[in-house]
Amino acid sequence: MIEIEEISPAEPKAHRIVVMGPFHYADAEKAVAFAKEHLETGESANVLIDLTALADFSFSGLGDQLVHLPTMIQFIYSLDRIAIISDEDWLRSAARIESALLPRVVYQVYDDDEAEAARAWVMGETDEPRRGAFHELDIGKPEIAAFEVTGRLDEAESKRGIAMIEEKLSAPDCSRLMMVIRNWHGFDAELIFSPRLMSSKMKLIKQFDRYAIVGGPDWVGGMGEVMGKLVKPTIKAFDLDELDDAVAWLSE
Repeated sequence: MIEIEEISPAEPKAHRIVVMGPFHYADAEKAVAFAKEHLETGESANVLIDLTALADFSFSGLGDQLVHLPTMIQFIYSLDRIAIISDEDWLRSAARIESALLPRVVYQVYDDDEAEAARAWVMGETDEPRRGAFHELDIGKPEIAAFEVTGRLDEAESKRGIAMIEEKLSAPDCSRLMMVIRNWHGFDAELIFSPRLMSSKMKLIKQFDRYAIVGGPDWVGGMGEVMGKLVKPTIKAFDLDELDDAVAWLSE
């Protein structure tokens, strides 16, 4: 089932499209009708597509809707902001791939715990598609630079995070770093190939002697501990429920 509602009648106009349960032929017809109606107005608009309640696709009969593919592509290009919310990794990945395949079209893709940020961006309440992923933590220990990472990292946010850490570690009595990773949704692929970011990270590594990674996917902590055998700081991974243990280790 598909539901379409206007969530902002003022400029910029915005609609929320919610797909619930299985997606059938009739739902595709409703989406095409909405796209045609929007194109007839000639107005720009923003759209929030919520797929968190999507159960399954039914492909029976959907092939008949391929004739409307040019209309749907024209509809996509008429939009100013497109936000897609899903709690399924494969749907978020598919949306990013589709965005990459359509020139000049950029989807902002969100996990379900980022729904508030997605709505604010689509409604024009903010020009930043996401709130900052980096947040400083006050743990009452000036010798430890403590930060939390949530959401998704892009290049701009990675640069901001590195600058925040550098500023904290510039204090003469601060030589240890703790990164707490909660609700992390990965990073943009281009970060891997950014020589500027890599140079900044290598410079940063020389500024501390112990680094605790708390939470996040297992591979992040594992990679960190492997790197700790190759670079200056000692790196140790902890689970989220071991935050106190991480602080104790950094305080030794």
